[in-house]
Amino acid sequence: MNKKWTKSLLMILLCVCCMFMFKSIKVNAAMTDEAEDYELEEVYNGTITSPSPWYTTHRYYKFSISKKSHVTLSATVDSATNYGMCIYNSDGKIVLNGNDLQYESNVATGKFKTSQSRTLPKGIYYLDITKGGTEISTVYSFKIQAEKQIKLSKGTISSLKNNKKGQMTVKCKSAVNAIGYRIQYSTNYKFKKGVKTVYSPTTTYTIKKLAKGKRYYVKVCPYTVYNDGTYVFGQNSYVKQVFIKK
Repeated sequence: MNKKWTKSLLMILLCVCCMFMFKSIKVNAAMTDEAEDYELEEVYNGTITSPSPWYTTHRYYKFSISKKSHVTLSATVDSATNYGMCIYNSDGKIVLNGNDLQYESNVATGKFKTSQSRTLPKGIYYLDITKGGTEISTVYSFKIQAEKQIKLSKGTISSLKNNKKGQMTVKCKSAVNAIGYRIQYSTNYKFKKGVKTVYSPTTTYTIKKLAKGKRYYVKVCPYTVYNDGTYVFGQNSYVKQVFIKK
């Protein structure tokens, strides 16, 4: 009896696995066969139409990335209800989930805008636009940009001094690709509480209104910003300390 149950369970598991494999193959085949070629940076305007209410339909767009990049999908739609966008890689795996897209409405135009970014490796990708619900059609536009991945070095504090009353001057080494430096300081050497953060566009920055007789711990980190506003940080420097005598 136990052997029969074991055999039955194995057969059920095998069938389920086959179903999932078949489904994956079907999805990949649909994307490959039906996808329209898309050139990065192009603003694409289109309409997705359902044959009947509650029928879900798809439109696919194929694009390629020549090297590891910061990829941004920006889109505008006339209805954010029962509508979705996802990006898949060539293996059929979701690399940008439509559930992560946050839509903002524009009262003046009646449109909805969204934008989301991911760092993706070199390869071929598919944008899947899905439409369902009671509305028969949805008008949309999208643009996909790929910026070269920016790498930043570890921050380095070259000088930390208390030259004037209630002040400390932080000097750090210039980092390639950085547009500024994040400076964090605290009287707690583990940075567990009372941490303050300032951003400096230059390698030298003076922090004021510090308490006399206190020891401050400081670390810096180079940063830059992608075109879509996403911040990129390097590594924090080693922590240095200064005692405010004045």
